[in-house]
Amino acid sequence: MFKRVRIGRLFFGSFAAFIAVLLLVTSWISYSLTSRELASNTANYQQDLLNELNKRLVIQLNSIEQMSLAASRNIDIIGYDPLESDLFERNRRKQDLENLLASITYSTTMVQSIYLYTERPFMPDSQGPIRVYNLQKVREEDWFPDIQNNDSAWIKERTIQTNKGPLNVIGYARKLYNNSGIYYGMLMLNVKSSEIQDLIRGETEGRSRLLFDASGRKMTSIGDQSLQVDELDKLKVVTEKSGSTHLSTKQQSDSLLVWSKSPSNWMLVEVTPWKNIINGSIRLALILLTVGLSAIIIGFFVTFFISRQFTKPIRLLLAFMSKLPDRGFAADLPQDYTNEFGNLFNGYRKQMERIEELLDSLKAQHKRQREAEIQALQAMINPHFLYNTLDQLNWLAIDSGQDKISKILSLMGKMFRIGLSNGETLIPIADEITHVECYLQIQQIRWGDRLSITINVDESARELYIPRLTLQPFIENAIIHGFHGRKKGEIKVNVQLINQDIQFQIEDDGVGLRPDWNQPKVRKTGGYGVRNVKERIEAYFGPPYGVQMTSSKGNGTLVTVLLPQIQYKEQVEERYYVENTHH
Repeated sequence: MFKRVRIGRLFFGSFAAFIAVLLLVTSWISYSLTSRELASNTANYQQDLLNELNKRLVIQLNSIEQMSLAASRNIDIIGYDPLESDLFERNRRKQDLENLLASITYSTTMVQSIYLYTERPFMPDSQGPIRVYNLQKVREEDWFPDIQNNDSAWIKERTIQTNKGPLNVIGYARKLYNNSGIYYGMLMLNVKSSEIQDLIRGETEGRSRLLFDASGRKMTSIGDQSLQVDELDKLKVVTEKSGSTHLSTKQQSDSLLVWSKSPSNWMLVEVTPWKNIINGSIRLALILLTVGLSAIIIGFFVTFFISRQFTKPIRLLLAFMSKLPDRGFAADLPQDYTNEFGNLFNGYRKQMERIEELLDSLKAQHKRQREAEIQALQAMINPHFLYNTLDQLNWLAIDSGQDKISKILSLMGKMFRIGLSNGETLIPIADEITHVECYLQIQQIRWGDRLSITINVDESARELYIPRLTLQPFIENAIIHGFHGRKKGEIKVNVQLINQDIQFQIEDDGVGLRPDWNQPKVRKTGGYGVRNVKERIEAYFGPPYGVQMTSSKGNGTLVTVLLPQIQYKEQVEERYYVENTHH
């Protein structure tokens, strides 16, 4: 992305994306922290409230239990015994029992009615709060298992029929025993569920609370709540007297559960939907998001302005770079930048000035090249004229019977053709040897048998290439200087391959090298051909290749020329061009 997208879009987009991500992260963190803090504060507040309500509830429930205990003892006091065989005595005590139980219901608004299960039931006042049933009916009640193995027990919320219609009540049942310890009945105090609900509601409205007894049975509830069986099981195993938990299930939405236990292990639980708790944090997050969006919009404009200021000089530089080079156009670049953009402009300006100088140099070089081409075309006339002249001289010598002069002219023409080689820098070694042989044949015409020549050439070396006119200057030097004042001489030419190189050796038996032959002369008189060969080899190849001149075993001179094996002319021409351009 950083290599393909334009800088302006990349700068603006990345900065804007960073602000947006930062805002979202900040809003989420704020929402999470505030939600957690609100849940903690809500749980603490509800905890204190449930503890207070639990205290009030315990007082009322204890009072109901005390009423039940007092009623069972007063029954003994008034002497009511359904097992009494005397019918008159039993009927007399019946009225006292009815008045006793009725007085309990009238003493508190919580008890709606009292059910008495006994042997030999009697018919009480149908408009009164007392109902008497046969003791056998207890076993038919669905709540009987709760008290079957206990002397007293609270009965969960159920619906009973009254003179005013059905009513939800919570019962407290107690078994009755006579003075002889014989079980003869059961007393059920029906407590109005509404009274218990008012107690657990307290002074707060709109709350969802549940009341569980010590065995984990749901006694009654208020508000809109629905806990599944597995959630109820979790609450049954709670051992802490008070606490809270975040409940999250697939069956229902998230809720906050806060509970408080009484000394008798009755548990009051408040269920608060999680969405009600986090409403405040959601509002805060929305406020932050709104403010953040406003900041993003403002930041977008600011970022766009700043990015434009950053990319403007770059776009300006690109616009200048897209133009064709024209003299002086780089001077139009801004000069008031003193930062990195100023350095870029100055560097580009200097680069363009350098390019202008190179253009001027190329124009001058092109002009010189055209002039050289014209001169080369003119120079091509001279060899052609020379060939024709030598050819005419050869025919004149033949007509005059001068065979030696004719042969010399023929050999010179052949030498000139090989020496010029149509302007080629490199020629095959076979052509170079032919050039040497032509020169030696001319010399033999003058020397006759006094000049001995031996040429040995490795046949595999004949197709290789060599800079033209490499060997002839050394042979000429041997004849002119080595054999000066001599009546005869011998020249040996040997060409052989050594590894990846090729070695040329030219040996004569002349006067040899002077002691100061290698010292520079005050005036350059002669020796141009040898010096030219050395300089060309150095320019073409460099060390370790070159020319070495030593004294031979006798009084003569041994010239050794070491060159690389050249299969193609391009190998040297490219190198020669590059090195000479560099120099």
